[in-house]
Amino acid sequence: MAFSGNATRAMSEDEFAGLVNALAADPLRSAKLIDLLREEHPVYGGRGTATVVRMRGWILLALARSGLSDHALIFVLEELDTGIDAYLVAAAARALRSYAQPNESFAPFVVRALNQIRYHDEPMSFESYGEYATSSTGTSAVSELLATLAWLGPNARAVLPQLERWRAEPGLSRKRRIDLDRALQVIHGPADGVRSCCGGLPEGRNTSIRTSIARFESKSIDAIIMQDQDGKLLKFVEFFSGCPSIVVFFYTRCDNPLKCSLNVTKLARVQALLDAQGLARRIHTAAITYDPEFDRAERLRVYGKDRAVRMDEDHRMLRAIKGNDALREYFELGVNFGESLVNRHRIELYILDAAGRIAVAFERLQWDEEQIVSCAVETLNDRALR
Repeated sequence: MAFSGNATRAMSEDEFAGLVNALAADPLRSAKLIDLLREEHPVYGGRGTATVVRMRGWILLALARSGLSDHALIFVLEELDTGIDAYLVAAAARALRSYAQPNESFAPFVVRALNQIRYHDEPMSFESYGEYATSSTGTSAVSELLATLAWLGPNARAVLPQLERWRAEPGLSRKRRIDLDRALQVIHGPADGVRSCCGGLPEGRNTSIRTSIARFESKSIDAIIMQDQDGKLLKFVEFFSGCPSIVVFFYTRCDNPLKCSLNVTKLARVQALLDAQGLARRIHTAAITYDPEFDRAERLRVYGKDRAVRMDEDHRMLRAIKGNDALREYFELGVNFGESLVNRHRIELYILDAAGRIAVAFERLQWDEEQIVSCAVETLNDRALR
């Protein structure tokens, strides 16, 4: 932990902004700046969602000033991939332009953000911490995203059809049309002399997979008691042992349609793929809530049913009624809370082996259902070969 919990919890927003500025100005402390982007960092504990947005936005803008590193890149792509707050998306778009060189794999992230945010764009200023004033120096999320597409230039040619469809839509403002035409002109331009890193994201960051078995072997999970959607009690070690499992984290009060609701819906599709391959009894699935006090059994059942989730002995919606802190520690969950409600969380899906240990984790970026099933089958086959 880069900073003590007590020090960061007591920090005012002005003090936080000053800390971020100091870290951004010192290349030797850049790792601590990136550390502040972890959702579970104590600096976010007890704060409201709007405050967390201002704080994280200021970090992204600091990265834009100091230059986006490979280690910080995933946080920027995550915001473009699933962000719904215009301020954070705009800050992420600006930060991406400070990366060492354009990459064609960035373009889909930028266009996804553009498609999501253009219906609720808003003016803002980046001149000072938390400033939303409209002025001659103001900007907006769409303006920043279009500027980032222009920065990508010919590297964004794969998304041209989407941009041209948008250009043909009626009702675009004059300023938006000018910004879009500028981006299209650069993207259509000659590729000669354009620095590009083609193929996947730098250092394999087109995926959020990480192997992570060893670091969990010493952590006890015996005290974790779960309750499923039907009110049945079971121990964590009972359900997550004997065969591999796929685990998604969510909470029913999440207001980001690109996170919890979508990922539980996609879990239902994973279940269908498992069933089609005759694996529905050999690979368990579970959706576990971050918010066990609110998400009681009936609420879990209705939420799962509304998203076509299969719920039976092998596939469950779960909440921890005992040992929730141990559960968070076991998975090192990327989540934090205000007074009682989640104020920030990342996408999290884990594949557990037959002993309940994490074999593979998918974090931050959207995951593909077929890839999840493939990884789970590999875990199942690894067990069979032992």
